[in-house]
Amino acid sequence: MTELNHIDGDASSEADALDASGHARPGMLALGKVAAPPNKESTSEFFYFWVERDKLVERTQIVTTSSVLRKGDKPVEFVGLVEEVYRQSRQQDMGEEVDRFDADTRVKPPFESAGFTYAKVTILRTDPVTHAPPTEESTVYLGGEREAARGYGIDRMSKPLKLGLLRNGGTPFAGPATIDLDYLLGENGGHLNVNGIAGLGAKTSFLLHVNAMLLREAERQKAELGVSYPGLLQVVPIIFNVKNYDLFFIDHWGKGWQNEKDRAKPEWNDYLGIADPTPFRDVEFYAPREKSGSTVNVGRTDGKVKGYSWSLSDVIEQRLFKFLFAEEDIYDANFGGLVGELEESLTNEMSGKTQLNTHGGETATFAKLLDWFRGPGRDTFTDAVGGTKGKLLRRLKYIVNEGDVVLRKDDPKGNPLVLPQVGVSGPVVIDLYGIRLAPSLQRFVVAAVFHQLIQNRSGTKSVDGLRYIVTLDELNKFAPKTGSDPITRKIEEVAAEMRSQGVILLGAQQQASLVSPRVIENASIRAVGRSGSLELSAEVWKFLGSSGRSQAAQIQADEKLLVQPSFRAPMLAKIPYPPWALKKEDAALPYSSGGPAGSGTPSARKPPVDAEFA
Repeated sequence: MTELNHIDGDASSEADALDASGHARPGMLALGKVAAPPNKESTSEFFYFWVERDKLVERTQIVTTSSVLRKGDKPVEFVGLVEEVYRQSRQQDMGEEVDRFDADTRVKPPFESAGFTYAKVTILRTDPVTHAPPTEESTVYLGGEREAARGYGIDRMSKPLKLGLLRNGGTPFAGPATIDLDYLLGENGGHLNVNGIAGLGAKTSFLLHVNAMLLREAERQKAELGVSYPGLLQVVPIIFNVKNYDLFFIDHWGKGWQNEKDRAKPEWNDYLGIADPTPFRDVEFYAPREKSGSTVNVGRTDGKVKGYSWSLSDVIEQRLFKFLFAEEDIYDANFGGLVGELEESLTNEMSGKTQLNTHGGETATFAKLLDWFRGPGRDTFTDAVGGTKGKLLRRLKYIVNEGDVVLRKDDPKGNPLVLPQVGVSGPVVIDLYGIRLAPSLQRFVVAAVFHQLIQNRSGTKSVDGLRYIVTLDELNKFAPKTGSDPITRKIEEVAAEMRSQGVILLGAQQQASLVSPRVIENASIRAVGRSGSLELSAEVWKFLGSSGRSQAAQIQADEKLLVQPSFRAPMLAKIPYPPWALKKEDAALPYSSGGPAGSGTPSARKPPVDAEFA
């Protein structure tokens, strides 16, 4: 008869289970006992245990045991995570198994020869701190929320942020999946990076969820501590839209929410403490200006989308001129030097302010700059050879003509992005998809935003407690592994230096191996969605270990492996289904109630028109 390991053990096995000190653990399910298989010795990092018959042990389960490691000492409690489960036959080899059945599946041998199951456990925590494995014959129990909280150090977090449901095997959960804000927002580290293949990786959905939870945390602190509390958390989420115009509908209910809410709302409520999850509110939308002056059509008809653009004056005043040029241009010493000279010629410092030097009106716009550089301005730069000047003219002409959507060719003033300098209740969505045919322009916009944020956080007007949360997908495009241009260096500067100044990057990509190592390595929190096996074989994923890489290749779209410096093993989290729309086709009614995303406090005067979705 085939042996099964079932989670429901008989009552006697639970009641009679004893720990290493000889005491029973009432209400806890005993799974087996510690043992070391041949050639698989336990260490201070992991141990093995055999599994009792009729008990089910699964990968990612939380388990606990205790052992007296030295006579006279108190028991040491171990909390661990099942890394892998093994099943072994009692026969010496496969040949003996075949012989038992005479190589015929219809044959029933006269004697049973049941195999056995054992599991490998990664040690998450010992109490007291001990660098040794548990001893043989110590009873291993299935852990729950208490053990998970202790194993991952959630009980020690001063600033916890619940993100999802912590998996405890295949379907059960062991409380909220929680990260430490000290590692995300700059105290002990900063930034978050998520990796995953298109579609199944669900990167954008996850990062929107993180933004929603941060907005809610800021609202909670404001309500509980008061607006005058020193260092009160304030957030300004800035989300770049890079694919279609999907993120222009996050203030709408998702059509799928109607079908999923009965299942999803208990997850939001029971694990995240949010009774009525809602779409985002108070969202500011920005899209590129077209040549006509109107805003790129993103699919909305309510007039809430504002246009953005830069004139030459804006570019000079905000010190963005160098970001107009590609890497191969700037790092040509002669060309880069000429770009610097031209920028200096166009810059006029007046009373501590940077202004455009129009040369008597001859360089008031990009179009006039081209004419000036073709004519009298060409002779101004005597140190540059004619070939370099010609190259710069061609580059400027290409940039201005290609960028006539965002860079206003004939206008003396544009409408540059001006980002909030105090906390907000909703995110700022900035479209890049409308200029997808001009990758250099996309990179310019990203660099301009980061440059402004750095200026805001480095100046005298910097607000204590303010965090800019910048969400950017396709990092391989904006900060490639081999890149060394000003835009890549700006993102690297943010990743390496700006967390302490309150600029936090929530980055995403399909392949971390193609992104600048400085950007990836400076992300204190890593979230891993479904990823390709070839990508997971890259050196950048070595930290996950073989078990973690195997998990990352198999997990579901609504799951993420969370990695934090204080975790001794990745945490597998299920992310609740979102109430907001993730694309235009999914958008139902716009959200009409107050409260931050995730709180959903409806109006007390009359039911909102979208009440059926709540």
